[in-house]
Amino acid sequence: MDSLQNLPWYAQFLVFLLVGGIIFAIFYVAYYSDGQKQIKTLGKQIERLEIDIRKAEKKERQLKQIQEEKEQKEKVLEKLKEILPEQKEIAEILRRVQGIITGARLKIQKWTTQNEQRRQVYNEVPINISLDGNYHNLGIFFDQLSKLKKIFTIDNLKISPMNKMTSTYTIKASFIASTYTYQLDSAARKIPPPRPR
Repeated sequence: MDSLQNLPWYAQFLVFLLVGGIIFAIFYVAYYSDGQKQIKTLGKQIERLEIDIRKAEKKERQLKQIQEEKEQKEKVLEKLKEILPEQKEIAEILRRVQGIITGARLKIQKWTTQNEQRRQVYNEVPINISLDGNYHNLGIFFDQLSKLKKIFTIDNLKISPMNKMTSTYTIKASFIASTYTYQLDSAARKIPPPRPR
């Protein structure tokens, strides 16, 4: 220490700078540089986690939207199921149609159920029907058919006068009445005709 004090002031200053530089270099190499690397690594990890969090939040919002859309579509599907009968309901619906025909005082001459026609989400079940009656009773039948909760369509309607008219039977009507079934399975089956009453 005495020899250090014997040195001129600028030499003492240089020695302090040199010793301070060595101490700083040791501190920098031993602690600071590793700490900086750790800080950079942690910073990158934090950035990645923040990106992942933003992605997860976006996916959560999308999931909520998808869930809402799913619920809306399920509601629509339930409404459609109300008007599109399931396969097991067809026989009962066809019996109701026969009851409407009888209630309208029409006589069934022909009732032939055709094979189901497969569509994307539903099957069409066409029925060839020929009836004897009069215009008024035929109108009653179509009116009652339109009030069924299940969908029915009428195609190829042909009306002609009867050869031998009576007060009750003046016309013949033939048409294809179709109902539609909602199906989850892919097998299209033939629907047996209902038993006449």
